[in-house]
Amino acid sequence: MHSPSASGGDGTVDTAQFLAFISHAYWGTVVSTVLFGVSLCQGYIYYSTYDDGVILKGYVAFLLLLDVFSTVAWTAGLHYVLILNWGTPVFPPETTPFSATESVSTLIVTFLTQMFYIHRVYILGYNRRTTPITIFTFALLSFVAGLARVGLQSTNTLSIIATRKFKIVNGFENGFAALSDVVATVAMCCHFFETAMVSSRMTSLLRRLMLYTLNRGIVVTLVQILLLALYLHAPLGLTWVPFRRCIGKLYINTFLAMLNSRRRLRSYASFSNRNESTSNSSTLVIQPKVDSADEGPLPS
Repeated sequence: MHSPSASGGDGTVDTAQFLAFISHAYWGTVVSTVLFGVSLCQGYIYYSTYDDGVILKGYVAFLLLLDVFSTVAWTAGLHYVLILNWGTPVFPPETTPFSATESVSTLIVTFLTQMFYIHRVYILGYNRRTTPITIFTFALLSFVAGLARVGLQSTNTLSIIATRKFKIVNGFENGFAALSDVVATVAMCCHFFETAMVSSRMTSLLRRLMLYTLNRGIVVTLVQILLLALYLHAPLGLTWVPFRRCIGKLYINTFLAMLNSRRRLRSYASFSNRNESTSNSSTLVIQPKVDSADEGPLPS
């Protein structure tokens, strides 16, 4: 969490900016807390329902742990600014540990969830290695730009966010993340469409797979674009703060929602098989996308 400071040389809090920050931070905290609760519920459903391998379970546990770190850092930062230092000047270096922890945790969550979908695209064999490498490149560029943003934000006053340098770095972070999500979504949907063209069977299941994939892609991409648009429109207006606060939790929520949809998808696959769907088509559609306890490879 990074508290706002005036553009003056002493770096003390400007009242108008402080109140604007608190207003937007409040709503960001409310929504992100709800999303955090949803993540915990999704995690409980996952661990109580699916008997996946150690790698995937550890992967999910690490993401949830990062979500906890992010939430604790944000809450501690608010407590520091609003309770421990209420009515007194707050200098940016004093809040740097909270801001850096929250931001880096969110960056890692975003990058790791994108890596999961890169693995999905890779095992589908869509365009062999070209598409996965493209998605990875965009995700990596976004991650590096995000680290640069954290560095700039942690060592300067709030006025840094209105500079051209910060706008470029922030634009790269959100823009490349959105591109990574779009390419991954399009690649998986294209594979579903090609499968449907090859076989007329299991069209209901394919529609559901495409719907889940599109929903996930639209949600995270839209938030990335809104975050960037609001920031570029009014950097010091701080209307982008709630979206920044919630974006990592949306990645975790959509990731866990995809994992927890596997039982429902398998039930549709079983129904399709009972209606003369071949064993080969079931394997083609289900195994590459949906790692159940006993089917499909795990992400590395």
